[in-house]
Amino acid sequence: MITNALYIAVFIFTVAVIQVIYLAWSESRFVEKRKVKKRLMYISAGGKHGQEKLIKYRKGVLKDVGAFERFIFSIPRLSELDNLLIKIKIPINASLFILLSVALGMIGFGLGNQYLPHILAAVFVGLVCMLLPYLLLKLAEKNYYSKFNEQLPEALDLLSRAVRSGNALSAGLGMIAEQIEDPIRSEFAATVDEINLGLTMTEAMENLCERVPIADLRFFSIAVLVQKETGGNIGEILDNISRLIRERIQFKRHVSALTAEGRLSAIVLIGLPIFMFVYMYLTNFEYLSLLWTEQLGHYMIFGAIVMQIIGTYVIKRIVDIDI
Repeated sequence: MITNALYIAVFIFTVAVIQVIYLAWSESRFVEKRKVKKRLMYISAGGKHGQEKLIKYRKGVLKDVGAFERFIFSIPRLSELDNLLIKIKIPINASLFILLSVALGMIGFGLGNQYLPHILAAVFVGLVCMLLPYLLLKLAEKNYYSKFNEQLPEALDLLSRAVRSGNALSAGLGMIAEQIEDPIRSEFAATVDEINLGLTMTEAMENLCERVPIADLRFFSIAVLVQKETGGNIGEILDNISRLIRERIQFKRHVSALTAEGRLSAIVLIGLPIFMFVYMYLTNFEYLSLLWTEQLGHYMIFGAIVMQIIGTYVIKRIVDIDI
């Protein structure tokens, strides 16, 4: 039974990987089609504001794409996960990603059940394999936001110059989408698209802040919306925000350098017991099995887990500094 499930999981995983390769290959051949599809993916993943207009546009675009793309975009989507996949340029939607993760988890469980001495270890391996793609996504998302934040001062300087030279704010946002590299390019291009589709500036900026939930971008959004309501020198406001963001980035890097030793110590102290447990499990299972076959072993496992949690919390409080 488990062997059959393993074969099924391998089949599903292989089909999903082939689909990802096909989508990446087809997008690399047609530049214009890739641009349209990427915009459609942003709108299909969607924000919370202006949904009626976005859905109407999505239906219109889907009439002009192929049957395969129409099928992909008709599959139920999870907005947060979808946006995350779009950010790191993986050409699949949330439903397919979840299916792929489950299949990978089943493969991990099947292999663990065959080669590991205890079924609980196989369950653990299956869970790790199932969660690993999402953890890698979150790591890529963190790098994405970090790069976006580093590009934001340059984008604000460009917007400030555009406004001072007599361009409208929406035209300045379009210049950012044209002249600055990803990830700023894609996010502001989606915002300009939403404005062109009839969303108000407030709705488009709110959707932008939901797609990229960083504090500095929220400052910029609030400043723009307040200026539209009350008036004022938008160029000077943008210059001040840009300078503030640069100072925050510089200070954050300084703090990161000062806490590097503490973070490395945390990795070693947290990872070493886990590594030794896995090593002993694989090399001397009978000796380690006393931890769950003897009453004293239960207390030792519980105490070790509690101390790991306390130690992790204390080290995190030491090296993490709110900026």
